[in-house]
Amino acid sequence: FAAAGQAAADVPGVIHLEYARYCAFEDCTLRNLGWYGLFLANGCHGIRVVGCELRDLGAGGIKINGTAAGEPEAGRTGWNRIADNHIHQAGRIFHSAVGVLSMHAAGNVIAHNHIHDLFYSGISCGWVWGYGPSVSHDNLIEKNHIHTIGQGLLSDMGGVYLLGVQPGTVVRGNLIHDVVKAHYGAWALYTDEGSSHIILEDNICFRTNGHLFHQHYGRENSVRNNILVFGAEAATAYSRIEPHVGVVYQRNIMVSAGSPMFANPYGDDKRRILSDTNLFWDTTRPTPILNRGQDGKQEWDLAAWQAQGFDLNSRVADPGFADPAHADFTLRPGSPALALGFRPIDLSDVGPRPAAQRE
Repeated sequence: FAAAGQAAADVPGVIHLEYARYCAFEDCTLRNLGWYGLFLANGCHGIRVVGCELRDLGAGGIKINGTAAGEPEAGRTGWNRIADNHIHQAGRIFHSAVGVLSMHAAGNVIAHNHIHDLFYSGISCGWVWGYGPSVSHDNLIEKNHIHTIGQGLLSDMGGVYLLGVQPGTVVRGNLIHDVVKAHYGAWALYTDEGSSHIILEDNICFRTNGHLFHQHYGRENSVRNNILVFGAEAATAYSRIEPHVGVVYQRNIMVSAGSPMFANPYGDDKRRILSDTNLFWDTTRPTPILNRGQDGKQEWDLAAWQAQGFDLNSRVADPGFADPAHADFTLRPGSPALALGFRPIDLSDVGPRPAAQRE
């Protein structure tokens, strides 16, 4: 294999577009390639990559990257559509490659893709570490089916990985599962350094050997109306806590098999997280662990957690999934989650759609 940095971001694309407008790649097959399949580089707007299969790839499927903040605006890239593609058997040479990588780019739609069998993140969006100026904003990542990533080879990855300040970016309606790390960081949804002003909603995430949602540090991200099931270490975590609202959790269903719902002691400073109207359940014990200290010794049940001011209107109850053993998380009538305002999630159209249903 070949060495490469995060997301194999410096690896080129076999098909390279620059300052291109309104081109389309539809129903194409790209296979047996040593690099990324396509690279939408500086100044690309309105490009469609729809209904394609990209497989047996040395790096990832599709890379999008234009000029960054402070660089010439003529090179800005964005408003492209990456949809209904099947990207698999990737990262065979550059293991850190990503299914779809959006770096310095805005307004892209990354939707209805099936991404699996690679060793790092499924979709990566944003390319500024921390709170510095970024051109990434208003990206929509929805209805993607992402699974079987990491596979025990690499660490610090997400089914959807986000980075930097991204107002208007929304991650919704995705199905993400079977994320397996080597040493640390197997997360379905991952807001990394400086990720801010991002909405993550209506996603179903299950089976990771890390957390289902993990925030490194950031500001005012909204995690709402998600189903988060069986994170081996915890359902959620916020690891570098800062003195402002980092995450708001609302109307989520969190289910564990002995692991805690939150994996950090947030203390009395209510500026760190806001959390309420969530439903908690543990399949192995009558009283779920709401929070566990970093030393692994101190634990809070719901009453102790509420005594700190968190989840005052949340409940502990079986959500009533139709068939969780076979990954059917449809809610039965009368589910207690509905009384908390949870909106049922319809993923019947997740992943690539028939040609007649594409946009």
